[in-house]
Amino acid sequence: MLELKGLKLDGLFEERTAILEYDAGFSRYDAEQMAAQAMGFANKAELKMKVQELKAGEYNDADL
Repeated sequence: MLELKGLKLDGLFEERTAILEYDAGFSRYDAEQMAAQAMGFANKAELKMKVQELKAGEYNDADL
């Protein structure tokens, strides 16, 4: 399960963004910010930083 955390978080973010953009009619930028905030992050940049940290950890764990 550890190896899927970064990808899973990123996938959930993209899904929430798409719902807000296409179903609710928000702009892409607004949808991304709202999706990140709904997931407990301050903004998209903070969420993407966490995804990168998780992915880096996954690769480091795979080397062990």
